[in-house]
Amino acid sequence: MAKTDHYGVLGVARGASVEDIRGAYRKLARQYHPDVNASPDAAQRFKEVTQAYEILSDPEKRQRYDMFGNGEFGDAAGFGIDDLFNTFFGGARRRERGPVRGADLRLQVELDLEEAVRGVEKTVVVPRQETCAHCGGGGAEPGSKTSTCGTCGGRGEVRQVQQSLFGRFVTVGTCPRCGGAGRTVDQPCKECRGEGRIQAERKVRVNIPAGIDDGQQLRVSAEGESGMRGGPPGDLYVLIRLRDHKLFRREGDDLIHILRVTPAQAALGDEVAVPTIDGPLAKVKIPAGSQHGQAVRVRGKGAPRVHASGRGDQLVYLDVVIPRSLSKEERALYQKLRSVSGVGEEDEGADVLGRIKDALGGS
Repeated sequence: MAKTDHYGVLGVARGASVEDIRGAYRKLARQYHPDVNASPDAAQRFKEVTQAYEILSDPEKRQRYDMFGNGEFGDAAGFGIDDLFNTFFGGARRRERGPVRGADLRLQVELDLEEAVRGVEKTVVVPRQETCAHCGGGGAEPGSKTSTCGTCGGRGEVRQVQQSLFGRFVTVGTCPRCGGAGRTVDQPCKECRGEGRIQAERKVRVNIPAGIDDGQQLRVSAEGESGMRGGPPGDLYVLIRLRDHKLFRREGDDLIHILRVTPAQAALGDEVAVPTIDGPLAKVKIPAGSQHGQAVRVRGKGAPRVHASGRGDQLVYLDVVIPRSLSKEERALYQKLRSVSGVGEEDEGADVLGRIKDALGGS
């Protein structure tokens, strides 16, 4: 019978380190494990690399193999292939038997722009799983006894061993009797039916800082779902959404306001009062010769900066409105204006504003 070259099977040199051997095995085991490779020779190849690793990873066995070859080891069909594979890659995930942190929760809160700018406290209703007050989260009716689960022996998991031509394969799953807790109760809690938690709705107060913006998120510590088996609660995340405002639009820390002005105001300049998000009107000076879409900045009338001092600004954009109908007097003035305000050459541009003022009776 031909001797197997275990170094060749793993693709490593005879002087390879234990780390190199382990890395080679991990790579080949993933490639040829029957659960992920359906080719006819995958199972045999997997058994060969497992046998090679079992010998070369043990210093004593490796020394004997280097001295005498594989005559000392015989058939490897009885190897615990599943144990080796589970050592590296794990079996089915075990359900935690200790304290488990509660899940985080998320909800959305809509605010008016004034609320976001000034800051506000909101009370929200949070549906969540809470620790059962009747049993204290233990899942047992008060006064009843708990005992080690007879199905899993307190491990919280059960194993099924299947013997095949290529060795034993072990499947690990959560114990169906105790649900992974490792213990059973003689009398489950009548309120939570043994779950340790109940569905409830809780009112939570959320402090929303001044200057919060649309799309930002707040974390309220320990207001998520209750943990299991004494675990800590999760957190509550609150997503902020702003309602549309009839006078302002927010852009970062600045507030945008559209101000409708007449052609005369734009041409001659003016001083007008505009609303602010805080309530009192602010005086805005419209420069003479202002153009449609031009912005006038009002310092410090925007939204507060959440993570810094100060506030943004209010930007007043000018909307020059052309009248759709004219009175006789207005028509006469516009006709006079038209006669003197034709588009001139570049050297006459400086005098246009003066002629408009004269035509409108300005000084």
